[in-house]
Amino acid sequence: EHCIKALGNPILPGYTASKIRWLHNHKRDAYDALDSILLPHDYLNYYLTGEKFTECGDASGTGLLDIKTRQWHRGMLQALDPDRDLTPCLPPLIAAGDIGGRLLPAVADQLGLPHGIPVACGGGDNMMAALGTGNISPGRLTISLGTSGTLFAYSDTPCIDPQGELAAFCSSSGGWLPLLCTMNCTVATELARDLFALEISSLETLLRDSGPGANGVTVLPFYNGERTPNLPNGKGCIMGLDPDNMSRANIMQASMEAAVFGLRGGLNAFSRVGCQIGDIRLTGGGSKNAAWRQMVADNFALPVRTMALDEGAALGAAMNALLTHQGVSQGSETVSLLDEHIRFDDESTAIPNPDNTALYNESYERYLQYLEQVKPLFK
Repeated sequence: EHCIKALGNPILPGYTASKIRWLHNHKRDAYDALDSILLPHDYLNYYLTGEKFTECGDASGTGLLDIKTRQWHRGMLQALDPDRDLTPCLPPLIAAGDIGGRLLPAVADQLGLPHGIPVACGGGDNMMAALGTGNISPGRLTISLGTSGTLFAYSDTPCIDPQGELAAFCSSSGGWLPLLCTMNCTVATELARDLFALEISSLETLLRDSGPGANGVTVLPFYNGERTPNLPNGKGCIMGLDPDNMSRANIMQASMEAAVFGLRGGLNAFSRVGCQIGDIRLTGGGSKNAAWRQMVADNFALPVRTMALDEGAALGAAMNALLTHQGVSQGSETVSLLDEHIRFDDESTAIPNPDNTALYNESYERYLQYLEQVKPLFK
């Protein structure tokens, strides 16, 4: 609760702060030799430019950034190590749209690019996916169905969830990007598909033998542990099996539903912090599957649109470079510039089916009941 009040976010096991503390406790020689703390994309920029810098979007996930002031939080650094000031190890924070550095001659030759061209700050995968799906104004919700699952929206003000379910991250466009992340999305479906040796092409045919609610089968897909809910020691569970419903189709259907259910809880968190959602944009590998698109529309009871270019984060990175080149970082000019380049695949739009929504409401309640029962097993 104190971390949420001070930083805007709880400190989760996957955050950089937790990893630094682990290094301090278990690899003390490496910790004592620590010179710089860089996120992966910060290191790539360092390789390209020779400069150390970061931006507030990805830095929000370190657990070291005060998302309200966009500054490193000295209290958290002090809590990590009262005997050492880690501030010199952290890169300077630059604003969205700022040039981070210039391309080094040796790297330019390696890449076949001109010497000294500007390098944009870049950002985290979700922050770039927000740009690539045009999610830079209120009311739009992006859902990414990848190995992990995320849903996020844009806000002009910090969105701090007192319950800590919603990450109160900064965006890479000058605003804020309240975000919910689950660790098991397509992981759940791919493990089930591999178990039954199913080809992707046969998946939708198989699912016709099941349907919303998977005939009472429920999957808790915490194969990699889980971030939301916060169960780092969690394990996958298949619940509700009986002689009549134990089939490949039902387990596969329940696995897909579980990935969506994990994200569905985020809608309540968005409402809790005052974000009203009217538009869903789907990206990631799962967005290519028609059954999954319909499942998202039915569960969220909102129309779902997919992007003509399904690599939303990569497109967003290109947009980030364009905005930097144009000297634009936020505001209506940014929205207009990005919307010029955003294209939807209108043939893949999914409209919610009210009958299916009612069935999913029942199975979602069952999922939540099982979840509460198994939580004590994974503490």
